[in-house]
Amino acid sequence: MGFIYIYIIPTMDYNKYTKSEINSLNNTPTWIGSPIKIGEKKENNDQKYVLHATGDADMNGRKYIALPSKCDVSDPTIKRKYNLMW
Repeated sequence: MGFIYIYIIPTMDYNKYTKSEINSLNNTPTWIGSPIKIGEKKENNDQKYVLHATGDADMNGRKYIALPSKCDVSDPTIKRKYNLMW
């Protein structure tokens, strides 16, 4: 008898933030020393962003960047431009 293997590939449903929500986060104690930068800015006020860890860090901790939710972070050009971790 053979075995049937079922692979479940989880998809990550990351938190999405608007530009104003990111600005509010930057004023909290967690982010005050290392504010989140917004990359690939869009003029659309309804644009949602996802936080991504970069390879940059200092004494205040890891640097994060907010990229549009539809941005392809697996693209090598984007990874290199923003020094993304994954």
